Amino acid sequence: MFQHSLRCRATGLLLLCAAALTGWGQQASTPGDDFDTQAARGRVVARVTCRDDPNQSYALYLPSEYSPERAWPIMFAFDPLGRGKTAVEVLKNAAEKYGYIVVGSNNSRNGPSAGQLEAAQAVWLDSHRRFTIDKNRVYTTGLSGGARVATAFALYCYTCHVAGVIAQGAAYPTIDGSKPPTNVQFVYYAIVGDADLNYPEIVALRRKKAEAGEPSKTKIYSGPHQWAPPEIVEEGMAWLELKAMQAGTKKVDSAFVDRMFDKTRAEANEAEQRGDALGQYYALRSLTEDFNGLEDVTAFAGKLAEVKASKALKVAEHDQQREIQEQAQLTATVAGELAQLGGAAIVRAPAGPTEFGTAGNTAESSGRQHIVSVMSDYRRRAASPGRDHLVYARAFSQLLVQGMEAGQDALRENHVSLAIAYFELMSEANPDQAWPWLALAEARVRAGERKAAVKALEQAVHHGLKSAQTLTEDPDLKPLASDPAFQRIVATLKAQ
Repeated sequence: MFQHSLRCRATGLLLLCAAALTGWGQQASTPGDDFDTQAARGRVVARVTCRDDPNQSYALYLPSEYSPERAWPIMFAFDPLGRGKTAVEVLKNAAEKYGYIVVGSNNSRNGPSAGQLEAAQAVWLDSHRRFTIDKNRVYTTGLSGGARVATAFALYCYTCHVAGVIAQGAAYPTIDGSKPPTNVQFVYYAIVGDADLNYPEIVALRRKKAEAGEPSKTKIYSGPHQWAPPEIVEEGMAWLELKAMQAGTKKVDSAFVDRMFDKTRAEANEAEQRGDALGQYYALRSLTEDFNGLEDVTAFAGKLAEVKASKALKVAEHDQQREIQEQAQLTATVAGELAQLGGAAIVRAPAGPTEFGTAGNTAESSGRQHIVSVMSDYRRRAASPGRDHLVYARAFSQLLVQGMEAGQDALRENHVSLAIAYFELMSEANPDQAWPWLALAEARVRAGERKAAVKALEQAVHHGLKSAQTLTEDPDLKPLASDPAFQRIVATLKAQ
């Protein structure tokens, strides 16, 4: 599948390796299990088990009009936490509208390379055996580390011929440049919230692709690091439809093209009226490039050149770069402290579980207090109406993800006490979010501390965890399955 190594995570680190797949690109065949294609149409199926590997599964959406008599475009979705259903739910409305099959891996998540590779292989092979897929209309999407996987899929799968990517909250993986990508011709739609930690990465990519004249578009909306709302994602899928018509892989729908053209022209006009030079520039670029050959765009070429050379655009780009630099400055010290605290703990006890930030270690205790203090301040500033509140939101989110990833890495390496310490630190710095509490519960289970794990889960529920399935299907929580307190939490969530 992928020809060489690359690294991807929520902020850019997950390894995928080369593997040749037999059977990729096969036509649909009759499933050998009891899966009912007709019954699955028009609804989200939470779990389809892969026939060749029962440990692999995916969530699925088949358009209500699906029929094996013709080929259908497909979207492969990758969530950083293996939440296939979550990804499919985000995409289902647009998939129904435009007639896409959507497959969301339940196994692909941030972590070791083998798990990512196996998940990608499994969903590709199983979906191609079950459904009739248009080989010219294969697309990928993902959030955060999943966006990097989706991009890697497009770059290095030499039998897939991915036509386009919708990347959310992250973009390209960091790759080994010793070998060139197999595919660089796909179109790229990036979505990022204005409070997303990876906002700097996405705006830098937008500028780079514009300068290179590569087919791409970026959507910036009001939100944090998360799956975008379905209506935002639908805009991305509509753009893929437009580019397919432009490329000749889909029959041109003149009415659809006219609507998209009018919408983009309105975006350019509205951006000009509110003095948004960046928004106007990229809307004009879309008019001249995305509709070339479909509409008469000559009237917009001169306006694009005028805006590109304007002082207003230069000022807007300077202000945007200032925000990016400010985020880097805000995070530099605490990012170093997070890395230093973990490194010190591992150096003291490299062979097994470590103690981290104990009361007897004054320096580490002081370091923890400083991290919490700074992150708490950033969280407060992010919620304020100040001029730079979005910069503080991005900085806080960046540090939170770094701390959580450090804990996850420690847990994978069996530094359980270190993982617990990181998750405690992040839950203290961000007590109103469920994610750190859930991770802390998982680490407590690994340490054999079941009562403490249940208390952490209670906090996770108190701070927003709503899905019983999240708990019952979490492999790290399986040892709690027979615990009465755990069962009560699950029952309460199911009742709600």
